[in-house]
Amino acid sequence: MKAPGKFLTSLAQSLSTMMLYPREHPTWQRAVDASFAHLQELQKEDPAPSYSFIGNDVVYGETPLHELKDWPWSQRLSEVGVQRLEFADDVTRDEFEEFVADVLKRLVQIGSGNAVVPSDRTAHGRQSIRFGTVTVREREAPVLTGPEDAAEDAGGESPALPFALEEEAGAATYIYEQAQTGDKVELVEADAVVRSLSVAMKGSSAMIIPLLRLKASDPYNAIHAINVSVLVMALAEFLGLGGKDVHEFGMAALLHDLGMARVPRELVAKPIELTDEERKVVERHPVDGARIILQSDKRMELGATVAYEHHLKPDGSGYPQGLFKRPIHFGSKLIRVCSVYNALRIERAHRAAYPSVQALLFIDERVGRDFDPEIAPAFTRMMRKLEGQVTEVTRDERLRTPVSGVPVVIPAGEGEY
Repeated sequence: MKAPGKFLTSLAQSLSTMMLYPREHPTWQRAVDASFAHLQELQKEDPAPSYSFIGNDVVYGETPLHELKDWPWSQRLSEVGVQRLEFADDVTRDEFEEFVADVLKRLVQIGSGNAVVPSDRTAHGRQSIRFGTVTVREREAPVLTGPEDAAEDAGGESPALPFALEEEAGAATYIYEQAQTGDKVELVEADAVVRSLSVAMKGSSAMIIPLLRLKASDPYNAIHAINVSVLVMALAEFLGLGGKDVHEFGMAALLHDLGMARVPRELVAKPIELTDEERKVVERHPVDGARIILQSDKRMELGATVAYEHHLKPDGSGYPQGLFKRPIHFGSKLIRVCSVYNALRIERAHRAAYPSVQALLFIDERVGRDFDPEIAPAFTRMMRKLEGQVTEVTRDERLRTPVSGVPVVIPAGEGEY
């Protein structure tokens, strides 16, 4: 394990040990020393390290730590108000001890059933250790702020986050280009894209749903895949699913149209209705997509299933089979409604883009016939409820937080059907 992961692991081990002893006990102090030593080792290569804890995912700077995937302490730290953690290069051992003592106190409060009100803190009033919730202003780096600062930002121009989705769009393009020319794709790249999208959705004081607008120079497949992944993760959370399921469905969504990479571009861009023969070529893409995913990683059964099923309707009609005789997977139902919505929102050669209101009405009118009668209403309800949280940008524009600046909190099961 590399230094960023080693430090967090040592921090968790120290906190676990410190819960068993009073502060004056030598073992308590040794636990602090061990963790601080790992921090000093990390600072030899990164003098000012920073972490974000999102669900069970850990982001170091702007890079997901794959070795700490589903790390349980990520959720525990978030619950006690440590959503983001930053260290200056001059942090002292005494300051570090005060920091871990504060975190330990919060953990004990949660364990005893007492609520912890997250607040933003510094050690000894200095800027050497900062932790708390995150809000982002019109500057190059995210900053930790208190409630008064968040209120100050509210009502002003929507602040921009310090990153765009250029790299994610590039990685998705690479994945789909691989599918066009070979039988395997780099699923590690797909995993990184989904984790990065999750950071984009939750990296500010308010949850956002970032959707990419398609420019003339953009590859449709990659932009569509990113948008569907974002929509599916938002919908999965709205339905009260756990972090692991949200991530898995986001992965499946990113890869659901992989077979379209094998469809000739002239058919994708054709401005008039396809002939029967041309339609057969297009309708082969679910089979191609499922095959590519399984050849890339046989463990990706969910992704392959969704790729195969995402054009099937509730009664089993659709393609690639004329009539599907077994139940359609839950993930396929999620991804179908999100995929159709985003496809309608993007301008195509044969039609203009649908406004969001019209696209949602399109889905409403076809609930039960084209879309699952429970999931589709949950999707349209979510999109209407979170309308102010949707931000649309091109791949090279920086994301923007909602104008209201008010965090959206969706209780587990809010959209449960």
